[in-house]
Order: sequence, then structure tokens, then C-alpha cells
Amino acid sequence: MKIPVYRLKVDYLTRYSDFNPLLLFAQKYEFTPKEYCPLRVCYANAVILVEEGRGTLLLDGREHSLQPGSLVFIAAGLPHQWISDEKQLMVHRCAYFDWRYVHRPEFHYQRDYFKGADRPFLEERASFMSGLELHQVMKVNNIALWLSYFNAFTQPPSILGVRSPIESLQYNAAFQTFLHHYLTLAVRNDSWCDPRIAQLLEKIDNASLEQSESELYVWAKELGMGRSRFHQIFKQETGLTPHEYIQRRRLHQAADDLTETDLTVTEIAQKYNFSSIHYFSKAFSNTMGVSPSQYRQQRH
Repeated sequence: MKIPVYRLKVDYLTRYSDFNPLLLFAQKYEFTPKEYCPLRVCYANAVILVEEGRGTLLLDGREHSLQPGSLVFIAAGLPHQWISDEKQLMVHRCAYFDWRYVHRPEFHYQRDYFKGADRPFLEERASFMSGLELHQVMKVNNIALWLSYFNAFTQPPSILGVRSPIESLQYNAAFQTFLHHYLTLAVRNDSWCDPRIAQLLEKIDNASLEQSESELYVWAKELGMGRSRFHQIFKQETGLTPHEYIQRRRLHQAADDLTETDLTVTEIAQKYNFSSIHYFSKAFSNTMGVSPSQYRQQRH
């Protein structure tokens, strides 16, 4: 089934004064073939991308088959269990977060966020977002793009609980960007979005950067929008101009190159058609919170 792309309107979010998403921890996890976790319940909310491999998710009494590109939302308090395929490694990218700040002075490690079998679930230790309906399991096609979002805020496990304010700002800024993209895809109520922008965002996210830039106004015209009206609606729905949206995609792909290739910062700036290394570094820092060199150093 094809999942439509939706965007939360700002006027909806402002009705929730406690909407203040906070990243708790993020990690990459590998399930070996036949591995499974016990049925568990988490105090945090989670968005999880299956990077590779296959398996099964038991979520709130339902069984879901998973494959590369499966994007899963698990709300705090929902029982769930992961089961890896009998023959394949299953690799996850996981982000655990709160919709608002929750005071948990006794939580010091990641394991503390998972309720023990011998303890009752304490709702005051979890954060919920009433009225927000999200698809629990979806499929995304551009796995590399979504991996770049996760890479920007995936940090060493040891950083949990001992982050400096600067580190918290850096990781949460990247997480907020990711969450924006995720919510445009995952929100279920179509009354919150202009369907033309929803269709166009899907085209952008599934196309190459070059195609997105060359075909953007062609796509808008096909959807019945003139250039100025298109800019107005796009900014209203996404909070960004079309150029800013595509630029953000370019910077996330550049971030992947910083961690996965030996290209110099200058070569990466040239690859993504930045006019100068100075302009590339400034744009990268504004989006990712650190310079390209610092980003590479932190992930090596």
C-alpha cells in the first residue's frame, strides 16, 4: 500500500504547548540471524529504520514483516519484540526521544528506559503526544537519504547522561531536522497538508539532487501551481523555501561523504556544486551544528 506524505501545520502544533521533542539516545544495532529480543516496553518513543536485512516486529499485538527501508514508529508504552530472519543479519538505526521533557533522575543508562518484567509501567515516566496519529510501519525508497539523517545525530552510547550543553544542542538540532522530515511522511491525518505539496515532497525525496533541481518547477506546474504561489505554499507547509529544502538534502549527502569516503572537504564542496569551500563550510555548520572537519573528526 502506498503511504501518502503529510506535513504537520504549524497552527496544529501550537495548540500543544508541551510539544518540545528531545533526543535521548540514538544508535546502530545489528541483529544476528535468528536473534530476537524479549517482549519489552520502553518509556521513550522510538523511530527505527531497517538499514539492511529482514525480520519480524511484533508490535502491540500485531505482526509486521520488515525489509530494508522499513521505517517504524513505536510509541512509549507499547509492547514490542524484534525477531531477525533465520539467515540474514538485520541492521537497525534507532532514535529514542521524548515529545516533551520528562524528569527521570533514576535513569542513567539506556537499559533504564526499558521496563523490567517484574515492574509495573509508570505512565508519569513516559511522554505522550495526544492527537498525533502516526503510521506505525512504513516503507521508504531512498534509504541512503534516511541514513544520512540518522548519521547526523547517532552518537556513542557513553554520551548518554554526560552530554555537555553544546553537544546536546548539536545532536538535538540534527534530530529536529530529522523529525521534521519524518513527520511530513508519517502523520496520518490528511487535513493538515496541501496534497500538492505532499506529492511534490515525495517526488523530491525519491529523485536525485540534479533531477530535483531541474524538474522542481515542472512538477509544480503539473500540480497546478505557478512559481510564486508554489513558493508561498511550500514555505507555509514545510517551513523552508524549495531551495532551502533541496539544499538541506545536499548537505546531508555531503555529511555521508565526510564519514564514508576519503574525499577532502574541498572535493566534497565541489562535488555538490558549492561555489566555495567557505560557503560550503558555513552552510554545513548552520545545518549540522559543527564544521565539516569537526563532523568528520567526531565520527572517526
